[in-house]
Parts: sequence; C-alpha cells; structure tokens
Amino acid sequence: MTPNLITKIFLIVLLFAAGYSCVSPKVHSELQTSYEIIVDENEKLKSTTDRATTDLKEISSDIDILKASMEDIIIDTISWGRKYRKLNRSFDDLSANYDYALNNNSSLVAANLRENKIMLEQMESMAKRLATKEDSLGLEQSRLFSLEKTLQSRERRVNELESLIARKDSTAQYFRTRISDALLGFEDRGLTVSMRNGQVYVSLDNRLMFASGKWDIQSDGISALQKLAQVLSENVDLNIAVEGHTDNDIYFGKGQVRDNWDLSVMRATSVVKILIEKGVSAQQIQASGRGEFMPVFENNNPENKAKNRRTEIIITPDLDEIADLISK
Repeated sequence: MTPNLITKIFLIVLLFAAGYSCVSPKVHSELQTSYEIIVDENEKLKSTTDRATTDLKEISSDIDILKASMEDIIIDTISWGRKYRKLNRSFDDLSANYDYALNNNSSLVAANLRENKIMLEQMESMAKRLATKEDSLGLEQSRLFSLEKTLQSRERRVNELESLIARKDSTAQYFRTRISDALLGFEDRGLTVSMRNGQVYVSLDNRLMFASGKWDIQSDGISALQKLAQVLSENVDLNIAVEGHTDNDIYFGKGQVRDNWDLSVMRATSVVKILIEKGVSAQQIQASGRGEFMPVFENNNPENKAKNRRTEIIITPDLDEIADLISK
C-alpha cells in the first residue's frame, strides 16, 4: 500500500467520523466546519508523507553522488601516495649522492644541497596536499554515514506504515467474511456486503428496513440488524457509521421531520438504537443522514430510486496507530 492510499483511507475515516445526528441548520453548519478542518489536516498529513518520499529520493541521489565522489578521492589518494613514495625514493637517492659529493667535491655538495632543498619543499607540499585529501575523504565518509542512517530510519517508518495498513486490511476482510456469513439469508432480500478502501459496507434496501415515509424498522430489518450486531459487538476497536439515504422524491412530513434530510437522519438513528440495544457499544457508533445527496444511481426511474433508498452501515478498523505514525 502506498502513502497516497493511506491518506485516502485516513481521509475517508475522518469523513465518516464527521457525521453526527443533526436536526438544525446551526448544528449542521458546525459539523461542516469541523469536516473542513479535518480535510485540511489530512491534506497536511498527505503533504508531509509526500515530502518524506521526496526526501528519501533526494537522499538516495546524494548517496550515489557521494559514493562516486568518495571513489574519486580514493583514486586521487592512491595516486598521491604513489608520487609520495616515488619522491621518497628520489630523496634517498639524493641523500646518497649528497654523501658521495661531500666526500669528493665541495661544489657538488653545494649543488646537491640546493636540489635537496627544492626536493624537500616539494615533498612537504605534497604531504600537505595528501593530508588535505585524507581529511576531505574522512568528512565525506562521515556525511555518507549520516545520510545512510537517516535513510534507514525513514525506510523503517515506511515499512511500519505499510505493515499497519496490511494489518487493517486483513482485519476488514475478516469482518467482511464474518458479516457475509451472518447475513447470508438476507442477501436476496435487499442486503449487500462489500469492501472498499479498507472498509466494510453493509447496504440495506428500504424494502427490508422501512415502509414508505416511515422510520420505524420492520421486523425483517430488525432480524438482520440483530445478526449484524452479534458480529460487531465482538470487537470494540471497530468504528461504525450508519448513514441514511433517500431518493429525490419530495417528502412532506409533519412535526420536526419535514423533508428527506430529516427522514434519512431519523432512519439512521433508528438503526443505531437497534444495534446498541443488541449489544454494540454506543462509544463506537454514530448516525448521520445524507438525504438524497449521495445517490448510487441517477434518480431517473423507479428502479434506480428504489436502489437509492437505502441505509449503509460502514465498518472501519481502528486507524489510530496509522494516524499516530503519520503524525510523527
């Protein structure tokens, strides 16, 4: 899995977590503001992951350049060492000649002294240059070591992140199988179970759940929710979002439930109450209404409208570990 996919998973989770039961424009506006803040924070996390990936590539490129530079320095050091040894042999020869001249001719001694002085100066200069090259090589080796340590640290973080995502996907796949097995008898009665982006989606058709314009759950729907609750209550680390959806037919309600938006919220709330009653922890579940604004098909015929009238239960494994790793 890639960090980009991680960011998408995290964003989707936060988007679902942003929905709460609302019955007034003021509360809806506050939730919309919270949602925008969460989206902004997710974009920052994504930007951080992108910068980390870019840094890794730049460090790898720097390491290649430094290795090439280090090889050149080593070659230069070997070359200067050879010259130094050659000069040292020449110095030995000059010393021997000096001894010979000293014993035979004072003028030759003077000439040899001048040559020796020049040679010694050259050797000292060569030794200084060689020492400088060795210092430079030491600094480059230290820098290369530091860059390699940084690269290894970042690679470990990426590996940890991929491992966490794989574990979360495996958990989601496990619950998808468990839920499909538990609800097997309802799949030909308007119930489907699928998995998208590491989340399990349980979609309940309104023909199974609600009468037209009502939010009281029918007996078959209660039976399906009871079987689902038995699976969900086994793990408190799951995050559960219940979303109510309608078609775009105008709903004329009375009292506080006046339109499709209100109706979808009431239906989602009814499902949440049944799940809690059947054993799901209230701390891990939330209800939200989407009205007619998230159709799965275009509302252009009765068949598509029936498919849009649905309740979706979205189950997500806990992503706190992934969020914590990204924040670091």
